[in-house]
Amino acid sequence: MATGANDRRPVELVFRTHFWTPYRSLIPMLTEQGVEDRLIRLSDRWLRHRENVKCLTLDHVLAFKADPRNLGKLAEFMTAIDPGNPDTRLLQEAQRKRRSKAKGRTKQPAYGNLPEPFLSQAKAISSVPGDRGGLSGSRVKVMGSAIRRLLRSAANHGLEPELTMDTARAFAADLLADGLKTISAAGYCDFLGYFAKHAGYPKEISDALLETHWALKADAKEELREKEIKLARNPFGLVDFAITAHELLLRTPDENDIRNRRRDYTLAGAIALLCKLPIRAKDIREGKIGEEFYRDSESWNVDLETSKTGQKIKGRLAECLTPYLDAVLLMDTEPKHLWQIYDTRLGTALFANPARDWKNYGREWLRRNMVEKTGHSAHIVRSLIYDICVLDDDLDLRVARALCGHGHETSRMFYEINADRYRRDQALKQLATIEGSLTI
Repeated sequence: MATGANDRRPVELVFRTHFWTPYRSLIPMLTEQGVEDRLIRLSDRWLRHRENVKCLTLDHVLAFKADPRNLGKLAEFMTAIDPGNPDTRLLQEAQRKRRSKAKGRTKQPAYGNLPEPFLSQAKAISSVPGDRGGLSGSRVKVMGSAIRRLLRSAANHGLEPELTMDTARAFAADLLADGLKTISAAGYCDFLGYFAKHAGYPKEISDALLETHWALKADAKEELREKEIKLARNPFGLVDFAITAHELLLRTPDENDIRNRRRDYTLAGAIALLCKLPIRAKDIREGKIGEEFYRDSESWNVDLETSKTGQKIKGRLAECLTPYLDAVLLMDTEPKHLWQIYDTRLGTALFANPARDWKNYGREWLRRNMVEKTGHSAHIVRSLIYDICVLDDDLDLRVARALCGHGHETSRMFYEINADRYRRDQALKQLATIEGSLTI
């Protein structure tokens, strides 16, 4: 009897094979819902293909004959009838890879599309290895954004599309005229200034841009108070963040859309981690499994140097965080597969995007999603730590400085001075109550 791609047996006979034994209880529902016969046969071929493999790999999935469209349907179907099986992750990954290959996609460079000579200059800058003084991909990416702004400014002012003192002045003037926050304008001057420096432009250009950067940054100090005003308008404490994480984790399994489920699992874990470990968003985004975040038989551990100050944080994380970080790792997969998934994910970012081969999320992802759920970004956590310490006579401010990694005098003074200036005059609950809010 034929069992290949041209199998035309009635689906009733297909269902009788032992391959469908784990899904026997679902067969009446599949029949009633009118699942296409060809999808049933495709799934049957997949189950036969899978049978003799003890530990499925991506290469073995890619060896299965199906075009990207059908592989996508198969991934969706198997995820629906067997959501806790880790095989579905590999099906989804194979579908993405096959689709990308079919479309002939090429990886876009960090700096994006640029005209010459900027394209060659950006390519040369990005090709320098990090151990030889090269810049990170994110740094090169923002340089590309600054160059595109430069070109728009040159066009707006009737200037040639090049980097000169005249176009640099037009660039700086347009940054402020565009209504950007002062700190954002300072950043763009920094990005373009360092590009000019690394690309070998006259020193006067890079010096002028970097001087403008520092001047704007100094002016931007007043803007730091904006988050304090936001907190006064929308009061939110650490306990509220913990409750948000708790509710997200409870609701996420019932979310129908797979992308939303994965987003909310990741977001719940990130918010919960911030409640107990006030590190920066970049530390969360870039922390890798088995390195900065690693699990043993008891719970999760951390071993990292914070991105801004280099402060070392090492030790066992609070037990209440275990279900959150496990959920970030597992997502839809059953807990019994924890170590299998853990081993396959070693060296990848814990808070990662499965649709991008487990690359870490972009720098705006956490801020955007936290603001949507809570009205505040991750940065407010450090202000809330100071709130608790300022409003509690039994807590020394050195505790806040240690928790937040504020070793520099000017960094910590702002938080101490403004700790309760703009928010409602009420004391937050003790830090210990956060754990109760997180516990499931």
